[in-house]
Amino acid sequence: MKSQSYGSGTIVNALATGYGCAFGLDIRLRVKVDFDVDCNVLIEDGVERGDFVLDFVLSKFGLNAVVEVESEIPKGCGLGSSSAFLNSLLLAIYKYLSKPLNAYEILKLNSELSLKCRISYTGAFDDASASLLGGVVLTDNTSMRVLRWEFRRAKALILIPEFKRGKVDLEVIRRDVRLVDKALRFAFEGKYRDAMYYNSIHYCKTIGYPTEIIESVKDFDCYCGLSGNGPCFVAFGNVGDVKDVWKSYGDVIETRIVNEPCDDVTITSDLFSDLRLHRLQQDV
Repeated sequence: MKSQSYGSGTIVNALATGYGCAFGLDIRLRVKVDFDVDCNVLIEDGVERGDFVLDFVLSKFGLNAVVEVESEIPKGCGLGSSSAFLNSLLLAIYKYLSKPLNAYEILKLNSELSLKCRISYTGAFDDASASLLGGVVLTDNTSMRVLRWEFRRAKALILIPEFKRGKVDLEVIRRDVRLVDKALRFAFEGKYRDAMYYNSIHYCKTIGYPTEIIESVKDFDCYCGLSGNGPCFVAFGNVGDVKDVWKSYGDVIETRIVNEPCDDVTITSDLFSDLRLHRLQQDV
């Protein structure tokens, strides 16, 4: 059984307030799953090992599996690799069990499993939604609902800097959230340039990343900011000039925003808050 999901980039990180905004990136995590086995094995890049998340998820369905993972998404960098892995695994399980691929059911289970396995502070419903649905999503991670779903055609960049991930201290991050509240107001208005800027300033300062990576390109014709808890940064729009600046900070990956679900999932009204669906097709 084969499945895939997308990586995700951040517009507003949900850690501070529970509301998040993210977009699907055309970098993919693919799984090939064999369920006709007696034990659980995860194979990443040809290396075989055990994995407690895999064990926990499969136990919920009474299954065992050998899961081969091929991923273009750097792990532990703020690009939604954990959400993508759970989406891909759940899609494969649902196909094997001949269950309908209901997007809300899969995303809700993804978020619940993330919390139970302690691989996310908020359940990462925003990252999971961007990974499964593509486009730009604005979510309430507490109620596990999508508030806005928007499609934007744009080139994108990922900066993988030379420095490592900083310390994530929830108390510090949630102590003063005025900049994040400001970022959220802009995100609700679709003003993602400002949303990403204020979100990045808050999280760079509280986690310990250099703000110069954002400041150096803030006047360019693009949208850019810290992705997740870092250390990766993302940009979309007219990103040619950004690449020239960012390549001095580390490795730069060129990709795009992806604007279709990663699989033939069913989109139902219960995915959206107050039954409101916002799907806009725009160019940037």
